[in-house]
Amino acid sequence: MKFSSRIIIFTISCVVIAVLLVLLGGAFTFRQLAFNQQQHQLRSVVEVLDNQLSVQPDTPEFAQWLPNWLRAHNIQVLEVANRGGVIYTFRELNYTGSSKNLIAYRYPLLAHPEFYVQIWVERPFKRLTYEPEAMLGIGGGLLIVALGLIVVFRWLKQIMYGAELLQTRGNQIIAGRLRDMREGSPKEWPNAASKALELLIDELIEARQERSRFDCIIRNNAFVDELTQLSNRTHFLNQLEAEISDADAHIGAVLLIYLRGMDDVNYQYARSEGDAILQQSADVLKQYTRRNIDVNLARYSGDSFALLMPLSTLDEAEDTAAGVLKLLERISLPEVADADDFFYIGIAGYQYGDDAQLVLEQAEDALRIAQIQRHNGWYVIPRELNSSQTGKGSVRWRTLLQHVLVNDSLHYYQQDVFDEDGRVCYKEMLARITDYQGEVINAGVFLPWAEKSGLLMDFDRHALAFAMKQVKYSRQSISVNLNISTVLKQSVMRELLQWVFSVPYKECQKLVLEFHETQLSQLNDTEMMRLKALNKKGIKLAVERAGQRVVSTQYISELKLEYLKLHPSLVRDIQLRQVNQLAVSSMLASCAGRVKVVALGVERNEEWRVLQRLGVHYAQGFLFSKPEPF
Repeated sequence: MKFSSRIIIFTISCVVIAVLLVLLGGAFTFRQLAFNQQQHQLRSVVEVLDNQLSVQPDTPEFAQWLPNWLRAHNIQVLEVANRGGVIYTFRELNYTGSSKNLIAYRYPLLAHPEFYVQIWVERPFKRLTYEPEAMLGIGGGLLIVALGLIVVFRWLKQIMYGAELLQTRGNQIIAGRLRDMREGSPKEWPNAASKALELLIDELIEARQERSRFDCIIRNNAFVDELTQLSNRTHFLNQLEAEISDADAHIGAVLLIYLRGMDDVNYQYARSEGDAILQQSADVLKQYTRRNIDVNLARYSGDSFALLMPLSTLDEAEDTAAGVLKLLERISLPEVADADDFFYIGIAGYQYGDDAQLVLEQAEDALRIAQIQRHNGWYVIPRELNSSQTGKGSVRWRTLLQHVLVNDSLHYYQQDVFDEDGRVCYKEMLARITDYQGEVINAGVFLPWAEKSGLLMDFDRHALAFAMKQVKYSRQSISVNLNISTVLKQSVMRELLQWVFSVPYKECQKLVLEFHETQLSQLNDTEMMRLKALNKKGIKLAVERAGQRVVSTQYISELKLEYLKLHPSLVRDIQLRQVNQLAVSSMLASCAGRVKVVALGVERNEEWRVLQRLGVHYAQGFLFSKPEPF
C-alpha cells in the first residue's frame, strides 16, 4: 500500500472513530440522564406516600386519588408492603405491553422503616419516536464531518503525491537504477529532501567513478608498465604460474621478444626516441594479440616483451613469432639502429606441473641462441609436450566438435562454491567432451577451438539449455560460463525471456550467467541494457577471471552483479605476494559490499586464511571440492 494511502486511511480512521466515540458517549450519557430523571420522579412519589402514611397511618384514604396520580407518572404497578405482606397494590389494567419490559425499583420508606415500596415502570425511551426533525441536528453534524473528511482526503492526496514520487524514486535507487533516478520530478515533496537526494546521487556516482579510477591506479602501479600500459613482469609471472598450475590448460608457450639495438638508440639519441620505439612495438604487439583475449602480453624488462600463449603448441608459437616479426620489422628505426639485427624472439614450451622460473630460463636461452644467428629471427627450444588434446589441427578439431554436437555427447560436471562457514552457495557447471580415444577433454581446451571453428554459439546454447533444465531440480543456484556475444544475440535473448516468463520467479533466480571480465568491460550502453533486462527478470549475473587484466571496474556500478570471481593468478600463493594482496584489496573496495567476491582456485589453507583476512568470504577450488558429474 502506498505511503499516502496509509496516511489517509489512518487519518480517516481516527476521525471516524472519534465521531463514533462522541455519538456513543452522548447516547450513553443521555440514557443515563433519562434513567436518573425517572428515578428522581419515583423518589418524589415514594416521599408523598411516606408522608401520607404518617398523616393517616391506619386508613390510607389517599387510595382514592393515588391511582390517577400514579397514571400521571406512568407507573404500571405499585406495591406497598412490610414483613407481613402487601398492604396496598396498584396495577394499571389498561397496560397492553409485556410485563418483561418493565423495570422494577424498590425504595424503603424513611419515616416507616418497616415498610417499603416496589414500583414497576416502562423504560424511559419506550415511547420515544425518532422524528426527522429531531434527527436533523445529528444528521447535519455527520454530514459536516463527511464533507470535512472528503476535503481532507483530497488535500492529503494532493500533498502526498509528491511524497509518493519521492518514495518511488527511492525504491528505484534501492533496486540499482541509480543513474536513471539521478533527477527527480519537480512535484516531489518535501522539496528539500528531493534536492538533497539529487546532490547525494551525484556525489555517489562521482565517488564510484573516482573509486573505479583509483582501483585502476592501484592495479596499474602493481601490475602495469607505465610507459607501454602493458602488464609488467610481476603480473606476467603470476599469469604464467596460474596457467602452469591449471590442469585444464595442459600445454602452452612463452615468447620473449627482445629489442637488441635499444642501448645504441638510447646512447645516441635522447631517451624519448627509445621510448617511442618501445611504444610502437607495444602497439604492434597489442594489435596482433587483440584477436585472442587468452593471450597475455607484458613488458618483460626495459627492452623486451613477453607473450604467454595458453593451449598452444610450439608450431603455433613459431607461426605467431613469424607474424609478430613481420609487423615489428615495419617499424621505422633511427639510422644508428641496424634494422636486420634488432628484433629477436625466444620460444619455450610448458606443460602442467612445470616450474615457471625454469620455463622463463629456457625462453631466455632460446633468445640468446636467436641472437647468435645475427639476423632478425627466432629460436625455439625443442621439447616433446605431453598432451594429446592440443594441436590436433583445425580440421580434426572441427570434425570432433561437430561429432559431439550431432551425437549430443557433451556432458557436464559440477563444482561447488562455498562460503566461509562451509555452506554451498551455488554450483558451477563445467563442460566436458570425449575424443575418439575415450580421453576426457576439458572446456578450457576445446572451447577456444570451438570459437575458431565457428561452433562456440552452439556449445553455449547447449550449456544454457542444460542449465535451464537443471535449475528446476536443484536446491542451489547453478552457474554457466558463456561467451557474452552468444547471450547478446537476439535469438538467444528471445529464448531466455520466453523461459523466464514460463517458469516461476524463484526458479529464474537459480540461474547464474558468468561472463569474462574483459568481455564485460567492453560492452556499450545498449548491450548493458540487455543484460540489465535479464537481471530484472530474476537471472543473476557473475564475472569470472576478474583481475586477469587491468580493466576499469565501472561495470560493477553499471550492473547488479551477484558474484565476482577472482582470477587464480591473484589467489595462488597470495600469502607470499604483497602485490597480489594489494590487488585483491583494491577489487574488494570496488565491490564495496555490493557483490559477493569469490576466490577461484584455492588449494591451500594458507591462501584461504589470507583471503579471509582481506575480506573474501566465498571460495572455490580443490581445497573444498572437486568437479563431479551431474
